[in-house]
Amino acid sequence: MTTTMIVLFIISVFSILFTNSLKTSEHKFNSSFVLSFIKKYGGNTLSHLLFLEDKQVFLAQEGSVLISYRQRGRKLFVLGDPIGDEEKLHDGLEEFFLFAVKQRMTPIFYQATKKYTSYYLKYGYRMFKIGEEAKVDLENFVLGGKKFKNIRNIKNKFSKEGYSFSVVYPPFSTELIEEMKSVSDEWLNGREEKGFSVSAFSESYIRHFPVSLFRDPCGRLLAFASLPTDYQQEESSLSIDLMRYRNNSPSATMDMVFISTILWAKERGYSECSLGMSPLSNVGMEQDSPYQEKIARYAFLNGCRFYNFKGLRNYKAKFATDWSPRYLVYKKSLLFFLIIQLIIIVRKEPFNKDSLLIRKLIRNKQVV
Repeated sequence: MTTTMIVLFIISVFSILFTNSLKTSEHKFNSSFVLSFIKKYGGNTLSHLLFLEDKQVFLAQEGSVLISYRQRGRKLFVLGDPIGDEEKLHDGLEEFFLFAVKQRMTPIFYQATKKYTSYYLKYGYRMFKIGEEAKVDLENFVLGGKKFKNIRNIKNKFSKEGYSFSVVYPPFSTELIEEMKSVSDEWLNGREEKGFSVSAFSESYIRHFPVSLFRDPCGRLLAFASLPTDYQQEESSLSIDLMRYRNNSPSATMDMVFISTILWAKERGYSECSLGMSPLSNVGMEQDSPYQEKIARYAFLNGCRFYNFKGLRNYKAKFATDWSPRYLVYKKSLLFFLIIQLIIIVRKEPFNKDSLLIRKLIRNKQVV
């Protein structure tokens, strides 16, 4: 396989994995249990994706640690880090590994942080950097200074022309749901939703979170974004999650949604705002980086014809103050085939959770 073919493959892979573009399931999911768990222990900037209802949940340490995953073949693709009782997370991860061994499965961790690096390396795992999560330090964020001069001008312009920003909480009226669906359908333009690691519009998903709304002077909804929180007791974080806008929205509409949401979150005492992943950001920059990451770096710099990785990084950098690396953590295996399996999971329509969960409950009471 030539370098050009490899680069084209990487570009196509990451454009699928990180773009809102799996139809949502109509099967039941115990969202009330998941919500109560996250409220009790706190989550992270990926835990809200449980409400897509397309993942399985493993409970460890007598129900105090939660790990979400999807099975593909003999592999369990885990999304992010485990959540739950901070003192039991390592033991919970160990319990999950033992469960996987009993089931003759191999766990793969997608969008994992550095938190469990020593643990993964101890078990013979490899780590492939897939990008960085953009974050805003709200405690120290100020709109003044040269960096935000253009943003201030945009904000003043929209305000003077009568555009409005607001945040509303569920439950939502039928009229608002229909408004948001109209905007979402227009944004999708016939494309199908994804899932697993990418948020998707559905009433069952979006009803769990506050949403920010941006309207024109006539009151017409131009754009919206869902705003899940991690429910941490200290240093609570907010995410700008599902973002949709109309095709004929004025230029800089999303700038207005971003900065208005950031300021709103700061006023309400959140310590951090996540802007989501920037795929391939700062991948392969070190001299001793693996060759796969160096190829990914080439795709980041030269792949804008297919997917503008660099442009997305630059856009989020207008607001972001911090960047946190994210990894694909995998056992000795062909990375190519792992990524293919991930693509299938992200694009695949959710399985019938009712029958699957019942079978899992019979085999192992830890899986719910």
